Amino acid sequence: MRAVLFFVPLLILAQDPYTCPSYPAAVRAAANEALVADRLYQAHKATKGDRAAAVIDLPRANFIDNLLFDRMAADGVPPAPVTTDAEFLRRAYLDLTGRIPQPAEAEAFLRNTAPGKRAQLIERLLASDAYVSQWALYFGNRLRITTGGGSRVGVERRNAWARYLRDFVQRDRSYQAFVREILTAAGDADRTPAAGFLIQTHSNLDGGVIEDYYDNLTDLVTTQFLGFKTACISCHNGRGYLEKINLYLVRKRRVDFWGTAAFFSRLQVTAHNDRDFSTQRYFLADRDSGGYLGTVNPDNPGQRPPRANLAIEKPVFLLNDAEATTGEWRQEFVRMVTGDRQFARAAVNYLWAAMFRTGIVDPPDGWDFNRTDPARPPGGDWPLQNSHPQLLEALTDHFIQSNYSVKSMIRLMANSTAWQLSSRYTGTWKVDYARYFARHEPRRLAAEEIYDAITQATQTEAPMVVAGYEAPVLYANELPDPVEPANDHRALELMRQFGRGDWRHTARDNSPTLLGLLYAMNGWEVAGRTIEANWSGAAMNRVSRLAALDAPDEEAIRQMFLATLSREPTAAERQIVLDRRGRDQRSLWLSKLQWALINKLDFLFNY
Repeated sequence: MRAVLFFVPLLILAQDPYTCPSYPAAVRAAANEALVADRLYQAHKATKGDRAAAVIDLPRANFIDNLLFDRMAADGVPPAPVTTDAEFLRRAYLDLTGRIPQPAEAEAFLRNTAPGKRAQLIERLLASDAYVSQWALYFGNRLRITTGGGSRVGVERRNAWARYLRDFVQRDRSYQAFVREILTAAGDADRTPAAGFLIQTHSNLDGGVIEDYYDNLTDLVTTQFLGFKTACISCHNGRGYLEKINLYLVRKRRVDFWGTAAFFSRLQVTAHNDRDFSTQRYFLADRDSGGYLGTVNPDNPGQRPPRANLAIEKPVFLLNDAEATTGEWRQEFVRMVTGDRQFARAAVNYLWAAMFRTGIVDPPDGWDFNRTDPARPPGGDWPLQNSHPQLLEALTDHFIQSNYSVKSMIRLMANSTAWQLSSRYTGTWKVDYARYFARHEPRRLAAEEIYDAITQATQTEAPMVVAGYEAPVLYANELPDPVEPANDHRALELMRQFGRGDWRHTARDNSPTLLGLLYAMNGWEVAGRTIEANWSGAAMNRVSRLAALDAPDEEAIRQMFLATLSREPTAAERQIVLDRRGRDQRSLWLSKLQWALINKLDFLFNY
């Protein structure tokens, strides 16, 4: 604790040179903004602000800017200014690659005066291996193939799936083709990686009620690929239960859901041992006949209510009441899902939420088709969910026309001025402005991002051993699932403290917590890495290298800011550090400085 208290005076410089919201009050307020904004949207339309103040004089890069800025101008909503180069640099690196720039990269960008440097940086990042790692992790977190938590997926199948995801991102394969492939896959998951998704999420090997597996699969598919959860109506009719949750699903009954689940009812997973019985393999296939019988084992009733001897002879798709016309039920269902425009809408909205922090329909997995048009809101105290229907449809068109290219969507969003708006707001912020995306919403770094940022800033990247990998990895966003790295319990503990989750029982949580902040201040992963030559994973760290630098203290300070915050210090910040050096050796006050910078809000958050 003495070391922490010794460092604390340097936190004075950790306050932003501009007005920085206090923590945690600002974080709590930000978390409520989206909900409150929904409630206040209609009120704002009735009492618009000063239109003259909302005149938008910002560059427009694409149709995103046209649609958002025209809406702001029409409703009298002034936007935030465009990011500074330093703000943009760090945001682009973190959002596109999950990492912070190296000092030389930051310095080169900040000194570059070419007018097209932002677009050039975006292209360079999209072409990087770090981009592949970050977005393979994004899809891995959503689709959740892990060896942890009692999963039947072994190391080989998990690693095959991780390589499969990386290939999908690296080659920028069609998202539609990718989803069709994983939902129609058949065979051995060791040889057919796409089969791993259904083998992980469906099995009749556990002795449970088989219909429960069909039901769980159905909810997973509608949630991830159509944007709305259906688990509630697997147990309850919508009417009398969902009126305050989802107006669309109020009209649906349990039998409607079971009819959709029936599309999976010919799917089966079987287990086979290798000849030497050393390895158990799982095979995915479809039976030629059979259906959703609705039978319940009285000794193991599962989580669903009795189905009253339900027998569904022909599946029916919940979204449009389309019936199966062939015996290939699973294949028919997948064609219905991926061929529906809602499939593209949901994908676009998920990507928008990843880039803009909030979905156009929010939450992205909570679509209510009865309240998506702000021009015709439902009666009663209902927030409007689809904040920009015209924009969402334009994005959907772009996605389809680009052959469902994820990279194309990310490029489009990143190049928009709307994405490059600052999180700083120079005027009087009103909560209903959040719906307009009038400023960029800050987010706390994800667990892997925090780990990688700390190791990069301190120059203590150390190889992490991954089970089944031929070579170690250096960055946390390269890890295939949350049980890795198996060789580094300190890294695992840091990421656990920052809400990594386990992909099966505990969801990822990027919200700020007191324990996380205390860990950043007191944990060895930070304190040990910021002390000169005290990190076993590296012969020298950033502090020791800068301490040995044959240059003035001002240059060492500048390099430390570039390495940790991806910007140069302000004159005031530089002077604070110089004034507090005292008679300390350079290595000691540099240790204090880096510790303070890592505990700064603009290190732990992406603004």
